[in-house]
Amino acid sequence: MELAEAQENFGMGIICAQQVFAHFSGRFGLQPEEAMRTAACFGSGMGQAATCGCVTGALMVLGLAHGCAGPCSRERKRNLYSRRDAFMTAFAGSHGGLLCREILGYDLTIPEERTLIMEKDLFTTVCAPLVCAACGLLEEYL
Repeated sequence: MELAEAQENFGMGIICAQQVFAHFSGRFGLQPEEAMRTAACFGSGMGQAATCGCVTGALMVLGLAHGCAGPCSRERKRNLYSRRDAFMTAFAGSHGGLLCREILGYDLTIPEERTLIMEKDLFTTVCAPLVCAACGLLEEYL
């Protein structure tokens, strides 16, 4: 994903989790619109400044790529969880954590801090590059 595209998407209200999940959706036969609806609740750390939407979007992609749709062998689960854990470790190491509040340095659930996030345009300057970085990093774990 290109930075200008990610920034434009944020400007249109397309959140981080939607961008990451939709970016990969076609590889798995999922329409981008379906991916956008599926990931719609996961941005801004699920609205709680918790796990970054780039991470949750990426985990949905890993689930599509390596998850089971029913009973699953231990080996297949180990493979999936190994990829999940490696992605999360690499992401946290590169971006200062997994939580929105860690990455942004502000907690968007606190009105005063959300105002600062908006004033500083952090969704464009921090989150958009993070979408691109998450997409690039995820390629390594697919």
